Amino acid sequence: MELGRRLFEKEARRFDLNPAKLLEGEALAKYANENGAQKPEELLAQIGYGKLSPRVLLQKIVPDGQLKEKPPESTVVSVVKRVLRPGAATGDKIKVRGIDDLMVFRAKCCNPIRGEKIVGYITRGKGVSVHAASCPNVMNLMYDPERRIDVEWDKAASDQAPYTVRLTMQVEDRKGMLAEISAKVSDINTNITNMEARTGEDMQARIDMTVEISDVKHLEKVIKSIKAVEGVLGVERTARA
Repeated sequence: MELGRRLFEKEARRFDLNPAKLLEGEALAKYANENGAQKPEELLAQIGYGKLSPRVLLQKIVPDGQLKEKPPESTVVSVVKRVLRPGAATGDKIKVRGIDDLMVFRAKCCNPIRGEKIVGYITRGKGVSVHAASCPNVMNLMYDPERRIDVEWDKAASDQAPYTVRLTMQVEDRKGMLAEISAKVSDINTNITNMEARTGEDMQARIDMTVEISDVKHLEKVIKSIKAVEGVLGVERTARA
């Protein structure tokens, strides 16, 4: 309900309307009654769950001719902004600044880590799913732009638990390769939780390594150190750790 209220207020301000007057007005109460809602707040819950568009609700309760979008301002300030705390495991309930009971979770498809650019998407009944901006699924999710919500990492958070990240490497199949890579990673104070190697064709091998990362800069440093090992042909991050 609270999330729906924020989204409705944001949409109303886009049309230079007073959201408080609209929420307390007779037009909203009438529309709620006509559509089987016992009280207007139930419409806000429907917006929060993604079942009702705030734009559609405005069109139903605002007289024709009054719904005109105001010109864009030079400085755009997002009214709806949520804060994702770092170190929270996927699926955990994450405290959100302003709305303590809002469910926010890191999407399994990309498993974003602190420092990456992120976007939020309001799921149906599960809360806000947070994706890395580079996630290939983001474009598919944004078919409904009204369910997108701005999120950011909490700069003031002190509980910076490590993120588990899986890296996949293509390397030359030679003696001592595993030892050299693990030594390079350990030298930059990075914990390796799992490491597996499989030989392939053309004297090449694949190494899968799971490491604990503090943020995106730490990850970049680890990848750079691995690439510096002679015989490493490529390193990429695997979405699922």
